Amino acid sequence: MTRRGTPGRESAAARSTERRIWYGYGQLTRAEKSRFGVFLHDTTRLFAEISVFSLPVLLLVMEYPATGWFDAKATGIVAWLTAVVVGTLVRGGFVRPIATPIPGWVTLSPSLLLARVPYFNGGLALAIFGGLRVEQTVATVAPASGGLGVAAGLAWAAGAATLLSLCFPWFAERWLSVVG
Repeated sequence: MTRRGTPGRESAAARSTERRIWYGYGQLTRAEKSRFGVFLHDTTRLFAEISVFSLPVLLLVMEYPATGWFDAKATGIVAWLTAVVVGTLVRGGFVRPIATPIPGWVTLSPSLLLARVPYFNGGLALAIFGGLRVEQTVATVAPASGGLGVAAGLAWAAGAATLLSLCFPWFAERWLSVVG
């Protein structure tokens, strides 16, 4: 939001319900929004951010061969949307990130844009393919368990994606301390 505060962090967005709005043709303004409006505004921002920087792994998931009715696309959609929702909650100040006392999401500075590519692709790949592997392992160990393997795989994908979004502000702080 503003250039004050902690470098690389949008802590003002976590403390305020004011958001920048674009009316087209270069017209920007700020408007006060309800908490629900803030949530919707931040959701569009995080959906675009995570989707664009995760395109390589998302395209890999789309091309990954289906082995049955439960495949990488199922864990992929759960991990992807969980990362977006948790990131939205962090940006809006509803939830505090892990391992850092500073609230809010990460700015779109050039070096942090570069950090997003390996972070989101690696994290989502771990969530997606780890969830797939958990499902396969549970199905192998307990074949009569029915949907237990699917539930475990989806839980893995959601849990890993939650940690991915909660830890990203901490990762960005470490990235800035090294890269500058």
